[in-house]
Amino acid sequence: GGAFMTAWMMHNQKENPLYSEFDYLLEIMKEHEVTLSMGNGMRAGAIHDSTDRAQIQELIMNSELSDISHEAGVQTIVEGPGHIPIDEIDANVKLMKRLSGDKPFYMLGPLVTDIAPGYDHIVAAIGASLSSAYGADFICYVTPAEHLALPNVDDVRQGVITARIAAHIGDMVKNNDREQDLEMGRARRDLQWDRMYELAIDPVHAKAVRDSRSPADTEACTMCGNYCALKIVKQNFNFER
Repeated sequence: GGAFMTAWMMHNQKENPLYSEFDYLLEIMKEHEVTLSMGNGMRAGAIHDSTDRAQIQELIMNSELSDISHEAGVQTIVEGPGHIPIDEIDANVKLMKRLSGDKPFYMLGPLVTDIAPGYDHIVAAIGASLSSAYGADFICYVTPAEHLALPNVDDVRQGVITARIAAHIGDMVKNNDREQDLEMGRARRDLQWDRMYELAIDPVHAKAVRDSRSPADTEACTMCGNYCALKIVKQNFNFER
């Protein structure tokens, strides 16, 4: 969007119409009860451009515009950067929250390295989990096809699952949401495989992996087999359940 709009402005020698007609845009959005997401065309396209003057200047302008839209009765989300190194995530989230008056904040990833094409869903999950933990309100799902191709159905599925994992990790810190992890620990202690599947973010995949490598001892798994630490502890200690 930033590239398209900049090219249009240069070609026509005119101001961005979404900016020059912002008040009119807000009238339309309020009439149709549309939420405004303040995008950022000056965000970094690579981590070496992160948190530069252009990005911060746009953030200031977007924060000012978000105040105007909020006063006009239009729900507003402020978007954050998409490529930043891991040590700049905390500062970006806090700066965004401070400048925007603590409005809902949407982090686009972020990707914390640029050298993992084919695995950008994992890279984004690392950034998203930290962003959420530091206070971001929305995270962006990224597929393995990012920067390579249009995603297919399997890419989308992997992207969504990975984003859900990142969101949960963030919630564990931000909301102290750890009950599901506690239950998983108990299920693993007791070797309750069906319960583990129920608690898993992706039960179908978890069961498929185990079923594809079924152990002779159905209580254990093929990682340790007869030397399963949990089974040995279970046989030698009497824990209350």
